[in-house]
Amino acid sequence: MGQRPIVAVISNALTPYRLALHRRIVRELPEIELWSLFTHGEGDSRWRTQAPADINPVEFGPGESTVGLHGPRRPLHEWRKGGRMIDWLRDRGAAAVVVCGYNDPGRLRVLRWCRAKKVPGFLFGDSNVRDDDARARGWRGWVKRRLLPRVFRCCDGVLTCGSRGVEYFDRYGVPRDRVFLFPYEPDYAAIAAVTADQVELARSRYGLDARRRHIIFSGRLADQKRPDLLLDAYSVVARERPEWDLVIAGTGPDEAALRARVPADVTGRVHWLGFIDDATTLTALYKACDVLVLPSWFEPWGVVINEAVAAGLAVVASDAVGAAAELVRDGENGRIFPVGDTAALLQCLRDVTGPGRCEQMQAATAAVLDDWRRRGDPVRGLRDALISCGVLRPGPV
Repeated sequence: MGQRPIVAVISNALTPYRLALHRRIVRELPEIELWSLFTHGEGDSRWRTQAPADINPVEFGPGESTVGLHGPRRPLHEWRKGGRMIDWLRDRGAAAVVVCGYNDPGRLRVLRWCRAKKVPGFLFGDSNVRDDDARARGWRGWVKRRLLPRVFRCCDGVLTCGSRGVEYFDRYGVPRDRVFLFPYEPDYAAIAAVTADQVELARSRYGLDARRRHIIFSGRLADQKRPDLLLDAYSVVARERPEWDLVIAGTGPDEAALRARVPADVTGRVHWLGFIDDATTLTALYKACDVLVLPSWFEPWGVVINEAVAAGLAVVASDAVGAAAELVRDGENGRIFPVGDTAALLQCLRDVTGPGRCEQMQAATAAVLDDWRRRGDPVRGLRDALISCGVLRPGPV
């Protein structure tokens, strides 16, 4: 085992989709020894995911949260944490390092060390070019244009989620042959394994009538996700489509205001479920519904799109959502609308809830997902990255 090259992946915290990916790497890249380094004990959600031994987990910030990383002492704290990770990488003789994100001094310190010691270092970023168009303006854009190319030149390559990510890194000068697809993905096998009995149990638990149709929103109830847009559009559609209800799976700082936003004559048809911390239950809820809507104005990827498509749903998403560019074909298995456009979202909802339309779109989801999984396989992307720097040799996959 010690003769295999050690590849360390540094990320914030263990989420269900990261666990599924790391387990795939262990199974499908047996020629490397994967180690999963976590910089914080908690992510920005309340998922309770235990780290199994087979992914070789190492925690450098147990009990720490990724939320609120901007205190005055935080940069020094993260810088020192980066030093502890470097000590670990040096002592273990890491052959390659994947650093997920570049938004704290500790990660930048690791990337600089990799460059200085000639250890292949790859940066993973889920940024997408549409979000950059909206956010990188004025002084922020000026700073990014001057600093990011320097950061990216320190890396042997970058890993990204999809075509919008490829465009993003191209914008900041990363050559195309140094960009590899490494998208977020859920545990597809676990989604497929959820049974009709589990779906019925979820319906019963949350009071969803199997005789009715359901639109579902799954995410944090915060401005970034724009659930207000969905509620406004649904309030109109609800009067035109009396058989369609809305399911809200999630919670967040805007929940009280959003509840108050629903018109009185529609209130009884909006089901507020709260945060669902069990992946099987969430999948069962997807399968109990018909359409997922994700209207975010900022969504670098959006793994809920993968989950919904794998569960067989039609999908409506804004054009800011990275995953929608790969997994939603407008008019085929869902609809895409311009970010922030309530009228366009309303028209999309009218379309997808029209007679026979949802069924047509649902029937197309499997082929769209299969195509994306062939084009955007993260294990193949990691393999290609490791081949590019000589850690692995080219060979049959």
